[in-house]
Amino acid sequence: MKKIIHWCEYLGGATDEPPCGFPQGLSWLILGAWWALLVVLIVTCCGQSSKFIYIDF
Repeated sequence: MKKIIHWCEYLGGATDEPPCGFPQGLSWLILGAWWALLVVLIVTCCGQSSKFIYIDF
């Protein structure tokens, strides 16, 4: 369980040191792909690009 927490903290930017077992040579590529995925999810689920119905009161 602690290993998962350390991985999530590193991927989220909470810690600077990579956890044990994290691929060192490709860490910049993995982090770049992770943040790109998060940006795509945010853009997909917000504003004009979503299929949600917004009701103004």
